[in-house]
Amino acid sequence: MNIEKILCIQDSAEGGFLTDEEGEDAVAEDEEYLFPNPDEAEGTKKPEIGMSFDTLDDAHRFVNIYGQVNGFAVFKGRNYKNKKIFLMCNKSKKAAEPKNPHKKRKRSYVKGTSCKMRIIVVLQQGRWKFSDVDLVHNHDLVSSPSLTKFFINHRYMTVEEKKISRILQEARIKPRRIMQIFRKMKGSFKNMNFGRTQLKNLKQADRKQKMRNTDIDSTMNYVKKMQKQHPGFYYTMRTDDDNTVRSIFWTDASSRLNYKLYGDFISFDTTFSTNKYNMPFAPLVGINGHGRTVVFGYALLENQTAETFSWLFNVLLEVMDGRRPEIIITDQDAAMKKAIFEVFGTEVHRNCFWHIMRNARENLGTLLKDIENLGKELEKVIYESISREEFDEGWTAIIEKYGLQENSSLKMMWKNRHMWVPAYFMDVFCPFIKTTGRSESTNSSFKDYVLRKDSIETFLQQCEIFQEEQAEIERRDRFESNVQEPVFASMQMIERHAAEVYTRSIYLKFQKEVHNSGAYSIEEVEKDVKYNVHRLIQHEDIEFYRKTFTIEVDQNYNSFNCICKKYNRDGIVCCHVLRLFTQLGIHKIPDNYIKQRWTKSYLEEELKRHKLKGLEQIVDCGDDPIFRHAMMMNSLSEMCSKVCKDSERSEKFMKEVQMIFDRMECEENASQSTDLVVYKDPAIVEAVSVDKGHRLCRPAEKSSMQKIQKEKAAKEKAAKMKENATPKKKQISKQPPKKARQKQMLVK
Repeated sequence: MNIEKILCIQDSAEGGFLTDEEGEDAVAEDEEYLFPNPDEAEGTKKPEIGMSFDTLDDAHRFVNIYGQVNGFAVFKGRNYKNKKIFLMCNKSKKAAEPKNPHKKRKRSYVKGTSCKMRIIVVLQQGRWKFSDVDLVHNHDLVSSPSLTKFFINHRYMTVEEKKISRILQEARIKPRRIMQIFRKMKGSFKNMNFGRTQLKNLKQADRKQKMRNTDIDSTMNYVKKMQKQHPGFYYTMRTDDDNTVRSIFWTDASSRLNYKLYGDFISFDTTFSTNKYNMPFAPLVGINGHGRTVVFGYALLENQTAETFSWLFNVLLEVMDGRRPEIIITDQDAAMKKAIFEVFGTEVHRNCFWHIMRNARENLGTLLKDIENLGKELEKVIYESISREEFDEGWTAIIEKYGLQENSSLKMMWKNRHMWVPAYFMDVFCPFIKTTGRSESTNSSFKDYVLRKDSIETFLQQCEIFQEEQAEIERRDRFESNVQEPVFASMQMIERHAAEVYTRSIYLKFQKEVHNSGAYSIEEVEKDVKYNVHRLIQHEDIEFYRKTFTIEVDQNYNSFNCICKKYNRDGIVCCHVLRLFTQLGIHKIPDNYIKQRWTKSYLEEELKRHKLKGLEQIVDCGDDPIFRHAMMMNSLSEMCSKVCKDSERSEKFMKEVQMIFDRMECEENASQSTDLVVYKDPAIVEAVSVDKGHRLCRPAEKSSMQKIQKEKAAKEKAAKMKENATPKKKQISKQPPKKARQKQMLVK
């Protein structure tokens, strides 16, 4: 329903009453209400015979203002050939009771009193005049305009209020909060001529307007618009034989650039799904040069089978020019494992360490309670081992010590140790992370943007907003790194060198390593070949609790290899090597220990190359859209400056321009219609939890499943016992009554 249109009740011989529901249905299509502003309400006059107005709306507006101030509502009643209009009181109908007072959804109503108040407006010589005025009511009037505003006729929103409301609703602000915002603007609720119902109706009207197209049609229109506005925007869809969309993937130019620079590491998870189609949401997440989460692409998938994941990974390779990631972190999902093996190979896959440990605590909960020190010993061997051999020996010793060789959970963890144990990934670049926490935090943040009943189009729109926010955060990080000066924590020259080289967030991590290096001492085992670093005191963020770390040195190759392998894992030098640098008088970070992805120049130089490439393309292309746009704007600017002085000429000019544009749009659509493929929406399915594949069940899930199975078995057993205990009744043949038997005998 259009909020601006107010109900128009036709005069009826039966009489009746006015409900909110009937008012919505009784809106005249050609009637648009014009509402009073505060100045008009303050200067209202009493209607009198002979008053004339330029339009019928002006006359109606005049009477409506008078009614709002004096405590009644007005609607258009009978009319005669659109030349004689009756403006009547909203209680002009006869008294009547509701037709169905027992219906579930009850509505309040205004009961008619056969009020004779009316004003007749007639069209004479091109003007509308009051020919008859009767302002006498047979009922009490509302005592205050602050109450009169609750009549349906006086409930309205201005154009500005509608725009503000739409903006706030698009930002996911609830009607109750919007009302509070308008209260701040208006000063009080009594100064507002609308309520939460009008806000919801406005949203519903917008939704009905969008329902002209299917979800996929709207999505296709949106992605085409994105391709025009943002060069480099890419999308692809997976469809079945009847063109029903099953999966969709999209990315943009900035995401593709980020993948080019930082695509060596990917975190992938599917913990969020839309409710309308139950399509798992699968963002491909990485880490940029500032150590922050960055999204390389988004996907809405049909399901979580290996075939669907393989389609997604192949699309990723195709879009990203065939570049393969060095490492992919996922959770324990058999389908993901199979797809990654088929597309990338086994070398790049690693399971989520956090998921493994969480499932282990849940599945081993009873065992950990029974054996007091088991948990501590397992954690020590998992976290403290710095080599595969050390972990294997420590794990085997614990299993043999407590006789746990047959425990299924521990056997599974041991079998898959190469997929999750940190000691097996000491030489793999996996910066500052042991979990898929980045993917999960991204998914949880999307829950603030996307509602469960949102369409695919809305999903893409909200992802665009998310991308814009991430881009703004990156711009702020670039400003802090390139413009602002850091605060140094020590007097060491190597810290100042790090501030010159690294981005701000990476420099702060390096600064912490410099600070922690003061907690260690150096023992020379063999000069310029081997050193031991001993921790003297505890410090924050200790990764390994062992007290001694060995560093092997090769001065010819400028190599300093610590057994903690922090540079291999995180891309920055560890505090143990920094302590050795102090001992050896090394005041700058060696070039071979500066990972380029963490430097300021890495991104800035790439952006400069892109900018120069774009300028070269513009110079080479004389028929570039930018130049055409500038020429058209100059020409139109001159025309507008000449036409704008006359309102009639301005309006005519605008109409002609719009007609030309519409005709060109129609021609373009007609030319594209021959190649148009009609896609169908995915099937709407019941909302179920996202299938997580062949993962270990949690104890809570196991207990609930076991409880259900026990209850079912108990019911079956009780039914069987009852059946066995009940004696079988002898089957007695039912004979027909005596008269029937006699009749049968006669027939025979």
